[in-house]
Amino acid sequence: MMLGTAGMTAIQCAFTTKQTREVLLLGEKVNDVIVTGASGGVGSIAVMILSKMGCNVTAATTKPNEEYLKSLGAKTIIKSGDLDKEARPLDKGLYDGAVDTVGGNILANILSHVKPNGIVAACGNASSIKLNTTVMPFIIRGVKLWGIDSVSVSIKRREFLWDEVSKLVDFDLLEKSIKEISLEQLLVEYSKMLEGKTSGRYIVNVNK
Repeated sequence: MMLGTAGMTAIQCAFTTKQTREVLLLGEKVNDVIVTGASGGVGSIAVMILSKMGCNVTAATTKPNEEYLKSLGAKTIIKSGDLDKEARPLDKGLYDGAVDTVGGNILANILSHVKPNGIVAACGNASSIKLNTTVMPFIIRGVKLWGIDSVSVSIKRREFLWDEVSKLVDFDLLEKSIKEISLEQLLVEYSKMLEGKTSGRYIVNVNK
């Protein structure tokens, strides 16, 4: 219940960004990664998992919760607003890979900052469903944009990923970021979510 769909999405993103490049594609080691929407349900778990995998995680967020993100394992915190602008075709290579949960201009900028042969796992559209970019990151640096969904995952892959969870997720720490609310409270909290005033995850207790 703590992980749910967000957890399945986050662990897929982390494995795609790091393990797919290192193991499946026999590529260079993934050290520096960025996670956008890092305060959200998927982003926060992705920060924790990538940190456990040994990555230096940069967390991009709109919320003033630096200590929370550092407790999850983030090394560096940046403002999402710094990336929410028109992207250059290519920019300084900063990251070996990325997990993007927001889309839009932020994803376009992330693509321009990924080093050669890096993988960007994209799973959300909180900022926008549109992506205004060029082919330059893909044909000059060999960057890969890898779409993630949690619906069509095979049973075999689900079993493998869930088996890895115990090694990569600190459930005691994760529990501190989860709030249990009632259906009535959901109406209030949902409005806050749309305004970007929440972080972590919510569990709706229909019996509460």
